[in-house]
Amino acid sequence: MRLHPPVFHVLAIGFVLSAVLPNGAPNAPQASQPPTILSKPVAAFSVRGVCLIDSLLTLGQQEQIPLGIEYVSREALEKPIGKEFHNTTVGEIVQALLGGGKGYTWRVRDGVLNISHKSVATGKGNLLDRVLPEFEISKCPIRTASAALYFALYRNLHPEVTGYAGDFDPGNPDNVGGPLALRNAPVRHILNLLVSAGDKKSAWVVRVQPGCLDQLPPGGLWTIIEYQTPPRRYAQDLRREIFGRQPPASPKEAE
Repeated sequence: MRLHPPVFHVLAIGFVLSAVLPNGAPNAPQASQPPTILSKPVAAFSVRGVCLIDSLLTLGQQEQIPLGIEYVSREALEKPIGKEFHNTTVGEIVQALLGGGKGYTWRVRDGVLNISHKSVATGKGNLLDRVLPEFEISKCPIRTASAALYFALYRNLHPEVTGYAGDFDPGNPDNVGGPLALRNAPVRHILNLLVSAGDKKSAWVVRVQPGCLDQLPPGGLWTIIEYQTPPRRYAQDLRREIFGRQPPASPKEAE
């Protein structure tokens, strides 16, 4: 799967819309979380020489856990780690990967493991908290639904706009979700429903640098990652999308 989100322009579009239209608590105790996620038993899980983001996505793919990641740093995309687990739970693995005083937070929302950071803004400083008065899609591929959500968010921010043009990667046509008819729903909630309700579990990951969740870039605020077997490494594409073509940080800089 290629991670090449589209660049949308303010022009007319018909084919996409016609195809689809008809909340981070820090390190919450596992006892308060749905047992189907953080308490899920894991016989074995290991990562070697991969970064944090790829480790989390590998865990999601292996255990078929939908993820939502709203904080992506260069270190999380570049610094290699190595961990091995046996006879444990998803929650214990997440604690080992994200704990250690680095400020990460995580919780289960809408059946999705949402990963954030204590520095992430909320409310008006975070477009994932933006409430859309309505969002409707018919049954369609998850990436098509994601594009429709982008359009809905753009319209909400720019009500003077009446049309769009561009293209997008439709992704796996067999990974479908919907229909949905939502009222007054935050963007994060809708994303969670998309990646958890599809025929195959997926993840959404923000594609902006920390501190920039109040901006909607032309290519979109998030990208949808459809799990693949065997798991692949996504960090290289994500780093290029978020931080451009800058060389990876040295090990000292990444610490």
